[in-house]
This record gives sequence, structure tokens and C-alpha cells, in this order.
Amino acid sequence: MPAAIWTGRNATPEQTAADITAALRDELGLTAPPLATTLPAESTGVPAGSLLPPRARFSGMPVPTHCFLYIDAQSPRPFELRASVLTGRSGIRRSLGLGHLLYAVPLEPTVTSIIELNTPGGATSARFAGDPATTDRLNQDARLVDAARALTPTTAGPDRNHTWQVARRLAIEPLPESPEGSVLLVQTLHRPTTRAWSLCAAAVLDFAGRVETALA
Repeated sequence: MPAAIWTGRNATPEQTAADITAALRDELGLTAPPLATTLPAESTGVPAGSLLPPRARFSGMPVPTHCFLYIDAQSPRPFELRASVLTGRSGIRRSLGLGHLLYAVPLEPTVTSIIELNTPGGATSARFAGDPATTDRLNQDARLVDAARALTPTTAGPDRNHTWQVARRLAIEPLPESPEGSVLLVQTLHRPTTRAWSLCAAAVLDFAGRVETALA
């Protein structure tokens, strides 16, 4: 499967959830797939108590959202994932496909305000913006900044001839209802691989660890 698309009888939330959780198991070296909860497209996209923000009113994708898959995992470190499942057609058959992947990863360092990877215009590259005391430490690590940019593509599409713009979203925010800690929010897209596709989970968790090191 070169892209995360399900057609015909496989175009069900159950099959999508099974394949996504299996992909997470393989990417992260887990002993078993994490559990996934299906949430309706008209819902907020998050259960009560989640670190993820409610879904945006408009997805920015060219096809409707069929549902959301929510995953709350504890290994190899705690994280949450909301996967948008889109609906469309592949030829004459109904199909489902993956849209935005939004991760929330708790971090040990505390931030006093929101730190974001900005989206400058023109040829200017994205950098962290916010409290200078924090952003200076992040922006000094060129490899960290490059990793942040790589995790947040600004175009999506099935091939080079069919693409559209997507919003960049990467932020470090104060942990809700807690004076200590913070949460990393990363919106990314799945990537085709040689045999299947990747949810970028390992890359997101590795990035979270690098942020903690930079802010320690």
C-alpha cells in the first residue's frame, strides 16, 4: 500500500483503525498495537481530559472528514494522536484516506507562554517564535529547527500533479491546569515508504526528546 488509502470493503473505520495501530506498533517497536477510539466527524475530535485541542472548524483538506481516530499511548513515552480519516472515491469505489495527524506529547520543561514554529513568507525559513529566552535556545540548534520544518510540510496531495496547501502547526504550550511541564503539539502527514506508509510517530517522539534536551 504506497499511500494510506482504503477502498471497497476495506473502507471502514474499523479497518483503518486496525492498520493505523498496527503501523504504530511496528514504527515504535511496541509489543502490541495501542487502542484506538473512533470519534464522529461532527464531534470535537477529542475525549474529555485530552491534551489535544478540539478539531478545527475547517480541515483545510479538499474532501470531507469521515471520522477521527484517537489514540492515547503510554509507550515508549506518553503521547496522544488524532488521525483525521477522509472520505472520497477511488474510481467508482468509495474510499477512505488519512488526513492530518495531530500529536500531543507531554514534556518535562516548563514554558510560560506558547512557542510556535512560525510560517514566514517568501524565502525566509521557519523558526521558533515566542518568548526570546526559550526560542533562542531552540533556534540555536540548527538540526532541531530542520527537524521541526521536516515534520510540518506545507503541501499535501497524492502526487506532484495534485497538491494543495496545508497549515503548518508545531507548538510548545504550557501544560493545562499544571504549573509544571508543557505539551508539544505537532501536526504532520503520513509518508509513503517502500512497502507501506509511516505515521511519523518515531520522528515526533524523537523530536520531543530533543526539545527536552534543548530546554533542560
